[in-house]
Amino acid sequence: MATQSSSEPTDDQTTEPAATPAETPAAAQTDSTDAPVDEQPAAANSSPASTTDVVEPVAAPEAGTTSAAPAQPTVVFVQAPQPPKTRGARGVGALVALLGAALFSAAYALLVLLIAIIGSPSGIAPALQFLSSVTFYLPVVIFFLSYLLLIVVVNRGGWWAHVLGGFLVALVVWIGFVGAAIIAAGAFGASAAEVNSVVLQQLTNPLGFAAAIAAREVPIWVGGLVSKRGRTARARNAEARTAYEQELAEHRATLSANTAV
Repeated sequence: MATQSSSEPTDDQTTEPAATPAETPAAAQTDSTDAPVDEQPAAANSSPASTTDVVEPVAAPEAGTTSAAPAQPTVVFVQAPQPPKTRGARGVGALVALLGAALFSAAYALLVLLIAIIGSPSGIAPALQFLSSVTFYLPVVIFFLSYLLLIVVVNRGGWWAHVLGGFLVALVVWIGFVGAAIIAAGAFGASAAEVNSVVLQQLTNPLGFAAAIAAREVPIWVGGLVSKRGRTARARNAEARTAYEQELAEHRATLSANTAV
């Protein structure tokens, strides 16, 4: 009886089966393996070693087509040489015309004083008064304009052109003096007889002839300066033209060689 009571288990001694120790590591390993990739640390994705260059695939050429494009002809623009500018003597001529006007005024004033002294010693005072009047300065202005026009027309002409052109300049200056003297005498509005008398008096006025003589001589004095400049300009134009023609011939030869190739 004592043996049976000791061998039978009681309700208080009923025990549950214990979990095997091997199940815990397996479960932990399974949990760590099944964790989603998104839960990985962000530092692993931001590593420089993980970045790679993306190379797009190049499509292969279709059958029957060539991979290289046909060569296009190269167009080379070659600028043709420009013709040289023609040099002239007009720039120097304008300065010479100013110099000639100053010389004309001086020569004209000396002739006026000389005529006054020859006429009578008391004529110096009227002569000096005349030198300060418009009738004296108007021929000077007319001489400058007419001689400048002659220089522009003659340009690179020789000295002989100034000698012959001086006659035209003298005629224009004389006409200008006569017109200015008639206006200064107040002939306009007078009777016909008075107008004819004033016009005849001014046509034979020695001061008008003095202006014409001075206008005739000054182009002879200063015309050599303009003609010298004209000779220099002609020589330079000839040299520039020769160089231009040679350069143009070389340019045409180069174009012919390129066309032949």
